Amino acid sequence: MPVDCAVFFGSWIGSHMKYRPDIDALRAVAVGAVVLSHLGIPGFAGGFSGVDIFFVISGFLITTFLVERASAGRISLSEFYLRRARRILPMALLVLAVTCLAALLLLNELKLAQVVTDSYWAALFLANLHLIQKSSDYFSVGFDHSLVQHYWSLAVEEQFYLVFPLLVIVVLAVTRRMGVKNWLLVLSAVIGLGAAVSLGWAVYQGETDPTTAYFSSLTRAYELAVGALLAVLTFGRVASLSPRAAGAVSFLGVAAMGLSLSLLNGSQGFPGYLALLPTLGAAAFIFANLTSVHVPVLSRVFTAKPMVYIGKLSFSIYLIHWPVLIFGQVLWPDFAQSWAFGPSVIALTVLLAAFGYKFVEQPVRRIEIGQFRFGAKGRIGISVASAAVVIGLASSSFAMTGGTWNTAYVSNESETENGEYKPNAEDPEVLPKPTDSASPGPTATPNPTNPVDPSPSASPTGKPTKPTPKPAEPKLAALMSTWIVKVLDGLELTQVPDDLDPPISSLLRQRGTQWSQCMDPKPQEVTCTYGSADAKYTAVILGDSYALAIYPMVIEALGLEDWRVIGLNRRECMIADVVPWSWDDAGIDRQCPVHRQWVNTYIAQLKPDLVILSDQTFHPIAEGNQKAEDNQVQIWEAGLDRALSQLSRVSDSIVYFGLPTSHQGLVDCVKSGNQLGSKCTGNSSLRAFYPEIQAELAAKYGIDFINPNEWLCVASACPAIIDKTPVYWDGAHFTQTFAAKLAPLFRAFLRENGLL
Repeated sequence: MPVDCAVFFGSWIGSHMKYRPDIDALRAVAVGAVVLSHLGIPGFAGGFSGVDIFFVISGFLITTFLVERASAGRISLSEFYLRRARRILPMALLVLAVTCLAALLLLNELKLAQVVTDSYWAALFLANLHLIQKSSDYFSVGFDHSLVQHYWSLAVEEQFYLVFPLLVIVVLAVTRRMGVKNWLLVLSAVIGLGAAVSLGWAVYQGETDPTTAYFSSLTRAYELAVGALLAVLTFGRVASLSPRAAGAVSFLGVAAMGLSLSLLNGSQGFPGYLALLPTLGAAAFIFANLTSVHVPVLSRVFTAKPMVYIGKLSFSIYLIHWPVLIFGQVLWPDFAQSWAFGPSVIALTVLLAAFGYKFVEQPVRRIEIGQFRFGAKGRIGISVASAAVVIGLASSSFAMTGGTWNTAYVSNESETENGEYKPNAEDPEVLPKPTDSASPGPTATPNPTNPVDPSPSASPTGKPTKPTPKPAEPKLAALMSTWIVKVLDGLELTQVPDDLDPPISSLLRQRGTQWSQCMDPKPQEVTCTYGSADAKYTAVILGDSYALAIYPMVIEALGLEDWRVIGLNRRECMIADVVPWSWDDAGIDRQCPVHRQWVNTYIAQLKPDLVILSDQTFHPIAEGNQKAEDNQVQIWEAGLDRALSQLSRVSDSIVYFGLPTSHQGLVDCVKSGNQLGSKCTGNSSLRAFYPEIQAELAAKYGIDFINPNEWLCVASACPAIIDKTPVYWDGAHFTQTFAAKLAPLFRAFLRENGLL
């Protein structure tokens, strides 16, 4: 489940609104749940639902303010937005600025660029849109949480405030023109209808696209609308409770919120029906305690001075706790695993929040909105300045997104770096096997551009000038003796080499063309092809994104003069005969089994000379209609057994490139000054049982197996940089350049196992 936080308002927002200490205390409960959830404290797995409580509070308070203003005469949008700016901007912008400054001093250049970019969208109250677009980018996996991603809920609320006051004004104007006396009933009907539509959309999108549902203003609108509806009904005296009934409702509201904080978890669709538990619980509590807290125990808790004070600090706590938590985990990873880390984060957060509340929030709140009066010239000047700001922000946004308006845009510059291959231009349809490809004993002609390629170059026409004897190719053992030295050198590194190739700033462009063109085919479709249709030999690369990452290794090892390479890849679709469960908990991928069945038929018809397998083994999978938890390994192993059995019947030339170890991506583990953090080094003993099972089952069906950790690690330690080249661009998938460097080892393995 993506990270969650919320936005908080002051203890009162209108001159006529009675101060509610219980609401401040309610904020304290909610923000405490959010912080404890982020710290991983047992019992607070559902602490992310604190955001729903805050949305209800905000909807209630802001609507009460608007209704009071409307009932007193009219709503002033300038007053409304100046109040919002006074409440939100000073502390929010200060935390963004301090976070960027800290990132400049403590983080590497690419992480700094990410923080600055994320802060830009957070400052524009578009953080939720930015997170939706980043999470929809498959390539964002492997990068740690943004330091400012908790601003998403601030964006949701500000987007709500951009629309809701206008809605109130329109309803008020229309009802007055039509002569409707009780305009509040009309407003409540409109709000109720909007809440119902939003809830329905939240339920639907929670099942189809849970990440978007989690961050979307449309799916969260009903939570704010619940608070708004409560404000309208109570202001119009439509609903009230007796003291005894109020006590019961108050208790039930607290119980509902408590259950949501302890019982919900990140694997459940959210928001949707489940979000009604904390939402209605918060509304019930606010409604029942319009005059006072009616349950003695609750009264003592929700009027206690420490609780109320924490509620007053809640906005600053919200803004500060997440950067403190993430910086702590990045800079002191060992300490972050200790029992003392959580209390330290809480203490530092509260201390900084108290400072911000006293010296930033309170002084700004004392500024009287009414003292700002502008004449005609002043209003014209403000309008011109506002237009200039809007135009400047729009143009800068257009430039930052490359004209795509996708906030997750990453410029994909030159694709000519070592290891880059572009797929054939023709439509990759099912291709018949060349008639001469069944000849025995294929010998590949490696790519002449490969600097480690011992084979002779072709003539300008692309044909050999004369048959010349090929020099003996090095043995795998000889290559490994040289290669292991480079691995050991990588383990000795404490700092990123100045001549790192590619540099950290270019890692996102190390995905290669195949990542954008070859991973989302139709279930019964070839993804990409390389080389001539008349090539003597055909190789197939089968698997998920891990298979995409080894394209350069395979193509460099085989060469495209004699070989045609066909990709049969689908994201998150493993080799094992299982049903994948999506990483974002969207549910079952029903197209993967269809694709896998078609692949087996296709390979049987094509009869390729070589089949290369590679995939991620620990991907979530389904157990029936649910996500497999404790049984994941057993289900995967049985599925892999079935899959390899089927593949071994359609091809007798298969090599399985197993699961490489992973570590934290260089983007996250490299500290300021290009110092390599401890998490930059992987440990092959973690999840070691996966390649062991892969090897055992491969041997069972006569399939040659490569354990890549034998090439990447020494004594279980696996460096992030080998031969001055980043191993992974994200901590899990090979960079194009590094995959190409593995080609000589891969070719030697194929040759010595009779696969070439």
